[in-house]
Amino acid sequence: MWRGVAVVGVLAAAFLTGGCGNAGTLVVGVRSGQPGLVTRLPDGRYSGFDIEVAQYVARALGYRDDQVVYTLDPTRADLVVGATGPAGSRYVAGPYLVTSTDILVRAGDLSIRRPRDLARKRVCATRESAGPLVKRFGTRWRQVFLAEANLPAACAPLLASGRTDAIVADAPVLAGLSAQYPGRFRFSGGSLATEKYGIAAETPALRDQVEEALRRMFDDGTWKRTVIDQLGALATRYTTPPSLD
Repeated sequence: MWRGVAVVGVLAAAFLTGGCGNAGTLVVGVRSGQPGLVTRLPDGRYSGFDIEVAQYVARALGYRDDQVVYTLDPTRADLVVGATGPAGSRYVAGPYLVTSTDILVRAGDLSIRRPRDLARKRVCATRESAGPLVKRFGTRWRQVFLAEANLPAACAPLLASGRTDAIVADAPVLAGLSAQYPGRFRFSGGSLATEKYGIAAETPALRDQVEEALRRMFDDGTWKRTVIDQLGALATRYTTPPSLD
């Protein structure tokens, strides 16, 4: 499933007319509230799998680390990492990760083993992540059992305190949330949907440059090392890079 986002680039022309590695900055749009993928550190810097991918691509385009600026507003970005969209919204390089929407429960709760077990369970999820469950169980289930959150990170305290029975989100995000509560959560069996993460660009030429950077990241072993470093709990899932579409 390709995720939709409408974005407008402000510096893409610089790549095409002035080349990469100019004296300007590269503005990269990232997702908020996605532990494991994007985490804002106390000193204001960002870390996570998406950030490592963005840094590699930026260097390949000729930018130093201090020339890369991250924003949570995709309308200000030259590139949007993790955001992919329908045809016509933006040109997308990738995917750089193919993952799934999964279920996270409390470690001692053995009553949830597969998606169908959520039929009468309290679930916290974003509207998008909850979509497959609403389609399966109906709008009445949404009204009674779903706590809809703007960001997956908002669900973790609810699960830890017993105010919800499960979190539904992308697997890397669930791994990031679980790392914040060591030993308290576990993955339940079964996935709800497949997700592809790509990098959105303004033009085909810029998209092709980003795609070549991702190809290099796959080939030189950096992608695999980044998976181990940033998504260690899921490293056995992502043993080889995805095929570039």
